[in-house]
Amino acid sequence: MRIPSRVWSTLILVFVLASGVEAQSRSDRAEAYLRSFHDLRGFNGAALVIDEGRVLFDGAFGFIDHESQEPATKDTRFRIASLTKQFTAALILRLEELGMLDVDAAVGAYIQEYPSPQSQQITLHHLLTHTSGLPSYTNLPGFLEARAEQPLTPADIVALTWLEPLSFKPGTDFEYSNSGYVLLGWIVERVTGQPYSEALSEYVLTPLGLTDTGYDHSLVPTAGHAKGHTRGLTDYTASRRIDPSLPYSAGMLYSTAPDLARWNAALLGWDSISPFADAASRERMLTPGLQSYGYGISIASRDLGRDSDVRVVEHTGGIFGFSAFARAFPDQHRLIILLDNTSSDLRPIVEGLTNLLWGMEAVPPKPSIAERILPIVESAGVEPALARYRDWRLSRPDEYDYGPNQLMQLAVHFREQDPEISIALLEAQVEEYPELPLPRVALAELYTARGDDEGAVAHLEAALTYTPGVPQILERILALGVEPEAALRMPVTNVPGSDMVGLVGEYRVDPTTTLTIAFDGASLTARRSHEAAFRLLPQSPTVYLLHGSRVQLRFELAGEQAGAVSIVESGQRVRFPRIH
Repeated sequence: MRIPSRVWSTLILVFVLASGVEAQSRSDRAEAYLRSFHDLRGFNGAALVIDEGRVLFDGAFGFIDHESQEPATKDTRFRIASLTKQFTAALILRLEELGMLDVDAAVGAYIQEYPSPQSQQITLHHLLTHTSGLPSYTNLPGFLEARAEQPLTPADIVALTWLEPLSFKPGTDFEYSNSGYVLLGWIVERVTGQPYSEALSEYVLTPLGLTDTGYDHSLVPTAGHAKGHTRGLTDYTASRRIDPSLPYSAGMLYSTAPDLARWNAALLGWDSISPFADAASRERMLTPGLQSYGYGISIASRDLGRDSDVRVVEHTGGIFGFSAFARAFPDQHRLIILLDNTSSDLRPIVEGLTNLLWGMEAVPPKPSIAERILPIVESAGVEPALARYRDWRLSRPDEYDYGPNQLMQLAVHFREQDPEISIALLEAQVEEYPELPLPRVALAELYTARGDDEGAVAHLEAALTYTPGVPQILERILALGVEPEAALRMPVTNVPGSDMVGLVGEYRVDPTTTLTIAFDGASLTARRSHEAAFRLLPQSPTVYLLHGSRVQLRFELAGEQAGAVSIVESGQRVRFPRIH
């Protein structure tokens, strides 16, 4: 049957109108979702959401400065922290195209004073992909606490870690390193003869028309730039300042949401303009390596809705008072950009917006339980408040956010005015979340302040049973005059699964008891007969710490398999032979 032309016209009109309503509806849902987080003080800043090339939302919530209450706009400039790394990576590739450097060359070819043998072992490729093994200067014990406002040159920063032992042979493993990206910025200065900021502007930003992106040279925000804040339970305070020289080419750029949208369009090939002259440079930058990391950016795939293996290109950023998140779906022309100046956790929002783009349910934010029980602490005391907290956790499990940071926020609120309340709150938190090191470190400081060094050491050592070898924690224990056990001093390391498989088996404890070592594809577990299994933390290919304890398992290799395992605790060692 032939359909009349007037009927076709009607059907087409209905389809077009329906599509427009759906786009409008999705746009409304995106704005409402963002606002729901803002209303609960979970987001303050600019957002931009693109769906199949159409802008669903481009705007801002809250204030650029909570003291003056100057409103944020879509054109407000925010510090983007580690999103800087993708710009640095693009600059390196552009300079390679111009013949100024070779990504596969060793660091020593450009920084002659870099010490051997690392100068010949580490290449620019290793730095770009975080596979150099170079320790990150931002992880040095006490560095950010003591030197955040102290200016340093790139050479000064790189020298902080260049004599440290590499975490692994370059190219064999992945470890995120800000030192590596500072070193890349220093190399840029050597080969161009320009400051990093000027080279970036000349070779990347200006050609792409990114006029609202650049290096933030200001210690104090200037006009049009957001001021960083720390969010408390009842207010916002100015965040700590950081000297602009410290994050450098690893994290000191500013940008706007629209500029980051233009950048993504150029980088991903959505636009005719590109940061590169050769398409091979883009392909190299966006090819995932270890830990799904390319050059300055993460590239992975995931299943979304009915779609399988959806490519996801993203990076997060965090610096005093600021958070940033950019997630793109290159094949669907979808993009989410969030810029925040209250150090918010942006991942839940990005995940929710991702679900909205795929027509799935987005998990709404929940009110903070810490904010809810704050008046109870103030009026009735900490014990009634904790009793109410525990009761609601059981009776209203879906009504509030009971995340591990909630009691910590409440403890921070009372830290100065009543440290004993903070201690009670943190003790409740470590009872509920024993693996988290931060509450135990905070407790150690409070116990030390009231003269209870024994209590402080107990919490610090407990933290090491879950995160052994952390320099900052070891340093605090040593300052209290205590030498931690050897098992707690060894840090967790990366061990290939192929090395773990040879340890799998059963070991004889006694005539009726065996110790079973199993491998789940990611880590080892240990289980005595008729008992629960415990995770093992690798400290070397043959040494493992029983998670949450001071017990070490030391395996004896006999060829490719372990022939025996020894249990080491408090200096005592018992050996168990392998039976299967």
